[in-house]
Amino acid sequence: MLIESASRTTSYHLDQKIMEILDEDAANEEFLLDKLKVIHPGYKDANVHSALLRVFTSMEFPEEEAASVWEEIIEYKRQLTSLLKRDVGFRVAMLDYFINVNKKLINPKLIEIRLFAETEKLVLIDELTKLYNRRHFQNCLQREFKQALRYKQDLSLLIIDIDNFKKINDTYGHPKGDEILVRVANQISANTRIEDTACRIGGEEFAIILPHTDESKALIAANKLLDACRTIEYEGGSITISGGIVSYPDKANSVNQMYDYADRALYNAKYSGKNKIVSYSSDKRGSLRFVANLELSCLQPDKSFKTISKNLSISGIAFETEEHVELHDILDVRLKDDVSGSHIDAKIKIVRKEKFDANKFHIGAEFVEIASHHREMIRGMSLSKSSNGHPIH
Repeated sequence: MLIESASRTTSYHLDQKIMEILDEDAANEEFLLDKLKVIHPGYKDANVHSALLRVFTSMEFPEEEAASVWEEIIEYKRQLTSLLKRDVGFRVAMLDYFINVNKKLINPKLIEIRLFAETEKLVLIDELTKLYNRRHFQNCLQREFKQALRYKQDLSLLIIDIDNFKKINDTYGHPKGDEILVRVANQISANTRIEDTACRIGGEEFAIILPHTDESKALIAANKLLDACRTIEYEGGSITISGGIVSYPDKANSVNQMYDYADRALYNAKYSGKNKIVSYSSDKRGSLRFVANLELSCLQPDKSFKTISKNLSISGIAFETEEHVELHDILDVRLKDDVSGSHIDAKIKIVRKEKFDANKFHIGAEFVEIASHHREMIRGMSLSKSSNGHPIH
C-alpha cells in the first residue's frame, strides 16, 4: 500500500543504504542487520533480509525465506570456523553455503559489490526519474505474481499517467516536462512502501507493484498519491494524474491480465474525465455504443466538413465521410443535437478507416480530449438509449 511518508524509500534506496554501511565496515557483515535497525529504525519492518541477500548475491528471496537463509548462513559460518579452527569470513561462508548447502549457485563469479551495483543501476534504473525502468518492471511483476500465486497472497498493480502532459511539453518545453516527471517520481517515491516497486514504464506513464495489497487498500493508497501529485504546481496550474488498478486474485489470473486490465482501467480513467483512479471492471456497460444521429462538424481549418454520426459511446464515435482523413489524425469536432439544441465539443483521434464505396469511408475515432460535463451528456444519452433498447454491443 502507498503511504504518505517522505521518510520511506524504495528497495533501491534500501540497497544503497546497505552498501553505504558496507563501505564503512566491510568486515562484520553478520551484524549488518543490527546496524541497519539501530542507525535507521524506519527499516525495522521492511524486507531487510531480502535486501541483504539481494545486495550480496543478486538473488531475490521472499522476506520470510530470506530471514531463514540469513540465519542459516550465520550459523554455517560459526560451524566452519569451529571445524577449521580459524575465523572464516562471512562472504566465504555465504559462498560455500550457496554452492554446497543451499545449492543456488552453480558457476559463481566474483565482482566488487559497488561496481556491480553501478552497472546494474545503468541497466535497471531510469536515468531521469531514478525509478526502476520498464525492463525491471516486467521482471518484477513476473516475480511478484509467482509469489502471490504460490503463497495465495493479494497483489495489486497501479498504472498512472500524467494528465495533459503533451500540452505541458508543447507549451512550456521539454525541460519543464522533464522537471514535472521528476517531481511526480519524487511524490511516488515519497508515498511508496519499501516493499512496493515503482517504475517509469513509458514517457509520462508509471507503474507501481503493490504486494500483499487488495483492491480496496490499493485504491485508498492510489488516491493518496493522486492528492499528493495535485500539490505539484507549475506555471500552468497544478498537476493531475489518472490511474488504473487491478488486483489478483479478485480480477486477474495471469501476469498478462494484470498489465492489460490495469491499462484498460487507466484508459477508462483518462477518457471519463481524467484526474481520478479507476479500478478494472469486466462490466462494459459504460463503453456501450448506441445509435446517435448527431450533426458532426469538423472544426479543423484544413478539414472543414460536416456529416452525421452513426453511433457514440463515452470513449468514441463512428461516422461516415467522403473527406480525406488518415489513421491517427487528431481533429477538433462539434456534435450537435438538433432536438435539444445542445452541443458537445471534443478532440478525436482516428483509429479505424474502412472504405465502403468509391468515395466514402467508415470512420471510427476515440475521444482524446472532452470536457467532463460533455462526457456526462454522452453518458446520459447512453443510459437513455439503453433503457429504450438501442445499445450496440
